[in-house]
Amino acid sequence: MDSLTPRERQVLDLVVEGKTTKETARLLDISPKTVEIYRSKLLRKMDAASVVELVNLIHTARQDGG
Repeated sequence: MDSLTPRERQVLDLVVEGKTTKETARLLDISPKTVEIYRSKLLRKMDAASVVELVNLIHTARQDGG
């Protein structure tokens, strides 16, 4: 997760909280399309096939102290 930008970390935190694309966009004052781009980048960087897999990876990492 060290390779994530500060904005990617913000989007990741909101995804893990279960926020929708529109909610995330509103909270970060960016467009929903931009959120989709960030989510796509997160999936690629974290080598996850889906948002569900991404959330599971993050939960596991946080439980392991990462």
